[in-house]
Amino acid sequence: MTEKQLLYVNLGGVIAFSLFMLLSFATAEAETAHRVIIVISEVLGGLTLISAIISLSYIKSEQRFVPISIIAFLIAWLIYAIGYEVGIDETTKYSWIWFISLYIILFAGFYIIRNCYKKVLGYYKLLPPFLLFLNGMLFVFLLFIHIWWQLPFSG
Repeated sequence: MTEKQLLYVNLGGVIAFSLFMLLSFATAEAETAHRVIIVISEVLGGLTLISAIISLSYIKSEQRFVPISIIAFLIAWLIYAIGYEVGIDETTKYSWIWFISLYIILFAGFYIIRNCYKKVLGYYKLLPPFLLFLNGMLFVFLLFIHIWWQLPFSG
């Protein structure tokens, strides 16, 4: 595959993953549909993460920062998906370890994606702000959930 094709695969994978993640918010009321959308999102995210890791070995130009920013974006979502599948909720002991690790990974991802933005060339320069926005949404969601679970009347 050429460098351009690898970049298109990575870009398409991130867009598909993001659309299915946003669609999962719309299907949160219907349990079965929500689980199906989550599984599709996890599969797409895993495939995109694998393709971004493979792309790192084939892309030698300055555009290698596109897969680096995608990896930094997807690692936080991977940790979130692991916690979701394991079943971490407000009754889980030591759930703060999951939150702290997610916060650290999110902040590291923000830093890496911001630095990748400076080095990405051409039309692909639109990707890092998009990834920052989606990781920002995850961060706000996690803050809300973390605060909600600590309230005395929850649970």
